[in-house]
Amino acid sequence: MTPSPSSGARPRGAAPVPLLAPPARLLVVLVVLLVVVGGAVLGGLAAAPATAAVPRATEEADDAVTVEVTSLQPTRLVPGDTLTLAARVTNGTAETLAAPAVALGIDGRALATRSALESWASTGVDGRVGIGVTSEDLGGPLAPGASADVTLSVPVAELNLNAGSSWGPRGVSVTVSDAGARLAVQRTFVLWAPSGDVTPVRLSVVAAMTGPPVDPDPTAYDDALAAATGAEGRLGRLLAATAEATEVGWVADPALLAAAAGAEDPAVTAWADDVRAASAGRSTFALRAYDPDVSAFAHAGLPLPEGTPLPAPPSDHGSSGSDPASTDAEDGSADTEDGSTTGSGDGSGDEGGGDSAGGSGEESDDASAGDAGGGDADAGTDGSATGTGDTTGSAVPGDLTAGWRTDLAWPGDAVPDLATTTLAAASGATSTIVGPGGLVPDESLTYTPSGVAQVATDAGPVTALVADPVLTALLSAGDGSGVSATQRVLAETAVIARERPAEQRHVLVALPRTWDPEPSLFSARLDALRSAPWVELAPVDELLASVPPDVERTPLPRDVPGAGEITEAQLRALDRSRADLAAFATVVADPATVTSPLEPGFVTPTAVAFRAAEPLRVLAVQHAEQRSGAVRQSLSVQTRAPFLFVAEQEDLPVRVRSTLEQDATVQVVLRPDDPRLRAPERRTVTIPAATRDDDGDLVATETSVGVPVEGFGSGNVTVEVELVSAAQPQVRVAEPQEFVVRVRADWESVGTVVVAVLLGIALVAGIWRTVRRGRSPRRLAGATVDQPAAPGQGATSATPGEAGTPGQAAATSPEPGRMATATAPDGPARRDEGRRE
Repeated sequence: MTPSPSSGARPRGAAPVPLLAPPARLLVVLVVLLVVVGGAVLGGLAAAPATAAVPRATEEADDAVTVEVTSLQPTRLVPGDTLTLAARVTNGTAETLAAPAVALGIDGRALATRSALESWASTGVDGRVGIGVTSEDLGGPLAPGASADVTLSVPVAELNLNAGSSWGPRGVSVTVSDAGARLAVQRTFVLWAPSGDVTPVRLSVVAAMTGPPVDPDPTAYDDALAAATGAEGRLGRLLAATAEATEVGWVADPALLAAAAGAEDPAVTAWADDVRAASAGRSTFALRAYDPDVSAFAHAGLPLPEGTPLPAPPSDHGSSGSDPASTDAEDGSADTEDGSTTGSGDGSGDEGGGDSAGGSGEESDDASAGDAGGGDADAGTDGSATGTGDTTGSAVPGDLTAGWRTDLAWPGDAVPDLATTTLAAASGATSTIVGPGGLVPDESLTYTPSGVAQVATDAGPVTALVADPVLTALLSAGDGSGVSATQRVLAETAVIARERPAEQRHVLVALPRTWDPEPSLFSARLDALRSAPWVELAPVDELLASVPPDVERTPLPRDVPGAGEITEAQLRALDRSRADLAAFATVVADPATVTSPLEPGFVTPTAVAFRAAEPLRVLAVQHAEQRSGAVRQSLSVQTRAPFLFVAEQEDLPVRVRSTLEQDATVQVVLRPDDPRLRAPERRTVTIPAATRDDDGDLVATETSVGVPVEGFGSGNVTVEVELVSAAQPQVRVAEPQEFVVRVRADWESVGTVVVAVLLGIALVAGIWRTVRRGRSPRRLAGATVDQPAAPGQGATSATPGEAGTPGQAAATSPEPGRMATATAPDGPARRDEGRRE
């Protein structure tokens, strides 16, 4: 017998209810109708509540009696069916239930609004339970902590449903009572299927495939990746829940997939292979590599990183190389490699060092080092789009997302603010995900509009995919939601389809970024939706291509930082380190060989996943700065003892040391602190690459460079020596060093005079000596040219004291008649004597 208010029939085991007098019954009926009609009218004013209570086992405290619907078949009813419902009752109290019974009730009216569904699902234990249709005793007392299962079955004919009944959801309840006292109620829904064709509501589902945060310790990250992709890990369960459901779109971090594909753990690579295989035939979108937090960059006023290299592809995994920040143990200094042989692959395209805003290299005295890593980044490296294109620019080895769309942004906050949306648009995204609570339709709207809207930004219009809050909560619900959540999803979609039967709408379920699914529950809900004639599962691509409805929505907040996002100070520190490294890298022929291996380290700390791991983020930021600093110390000027400079012009020798494993072209600049020494020009030199010995240890190279200088006067001058990039002379590439030059430039002039005087003295002395030695002892004393010497004087020699004196001369006349004259020491007297003779 079908119970009804008029018959007064009651379920078996129910306590007797005294009948009311006819006037009283009439009054009660009128009041009930007034409440029902009023609730329906008020409920119709809001098409969908902002939040929904996810159906679970009764929400009472742990020390209460609970009931949970564990099975409900069929999920939609047609004439001739039998409704079978299984439930589990648990006694959480300290008292034994003497005679517990379970009753099934139904609200025979079709629930026409989404607010009416919420009202039924959230009613408390003492609320309405509908008309009882059947009941079952548990078969005995239920002890504290014990549970018992019960199955209730009732033909559809006894539910007062027939071919003429309007299709849609009906509320059903499972009530636990003991000795007539109501102890627990679980409410859910049954769906009366339409008898004819209906216009289905289209439903798209999208899931994020991101995380875990990249630990600076490679071993720790490998362990975290293995745990996340395992059968019990979040990513493993996500793949298990969605792999066979090609209707579910994926939004993935290409760096995550590349890391999994290149992992040493076979289980991790198998997960990556499964992702690759399951991506065929579904809507797929690639985020920027390492999933940088768009909101954090927007709030810091910095651009998003582009061209970030992906982890090494499988073929390169385990290749030889060392950490670019490694230290040379031989001399203890921070001698580093250029990183070109590290295990990180560089993907393809230009290094995106130039897209860091606000950072600069180390400044020299002439000018600051500006943005040294200029150039447009290649979107093919990290999957980022630089325009409105739908797919990546090129296929990168190891990139599982090659060919995926790159025009969708998924910020870390469920409701992104306008600043975040603007930066996403400026970075190439044409669409974005807006989670529950954002862009809510105007309250006066009496139906559910399509989940697509257009947001105006300073960077251009952005298509917003607006998630339905209730459907998103229901489909993402995990343990404890069970059958009731599945039935609620069917009820919600049925009401949406009934709101405007002639108009097809398209709604979205954006599963939370941190969604940790229960694969069996999620698959059961998708199966139920596939079987419902009022639902059509559709790809996200088709929702993106649809025309946004002309409805009023609440605007996005203007500028609201999200909880846990990386701080502006940390972002700017990373940005400076990245720009400094890009500036330093201009010393080599291909700067990307220096910057690419370290580039991921600047991006990974900015990942959305680090919002839940802030202490680890601090370590990641410090690690990135240290590695960058170590590479920038690869070039150095060797200190030296004071140098004596005694010339007016000379080359001053400077020794330069390099631990880069490729040639570096630099300019050596001298900056004296005194005008006595001047360096009129810079000297450009190419320093040979460092090498490795047989043990693989780094062997630094040293090069001596002569820099022309000019000296003036005398004094000690302190000279600062710095290295700058030959390609960008304003960029300093090594720490300056100082040494003392003892300038003695006037010593050269004084020395010249001294040498000249000494040479003159030597010349005079030589002449004097030559003349002195020119007198011969054989010459006659007193002989002259025209007067021969007196007889007997030819054999007379001058005394030693007289020999060689300028006043003496001797003459001989070898031939008779030839005159000879000699000047005697006596002067004229001797000449007179000769005349007399």
